Amino acid sequence: MFPYSIRLMTLIAATATAMALGGCAGDTTPRASAQYDDDVSINAKVEAAVMSVPGIHTHNVRISTEGAVVTLSGTADNTLAARNAVQAARQVSGVKKVNYDIKVP
Repeated sequence: MFPYSIRLMTLIAATATAMALGGCAGDTTPRASAQYDDDVSINAKVEAAVMSVPGIHTHNVRISTEGAVVTLSGTADNTLAARNAVQAARQVSGVKKVNYDIKVP
């Protein structure tokens, strides 16, 4: 009877440990997924706005969004185009901040 109770106690301890560790994981997936969806939507809107700026070309500017913070990098035809691209990105709904590294030849 003694070996049986040791096995039972081991099983109970293992189950309790697994349940405790499972609780540590939290519920981050839905929030992370929702933020990702928001970022994808914001990125698409920023891309449309920025690519409509004269002097900005699709193959020369990279746009990325993480946590509603947009990053523009690449090159523009001139300083005015670079400034207008940043302004266009800032005006998109949902954008919290715009970081930029747009170079002018």
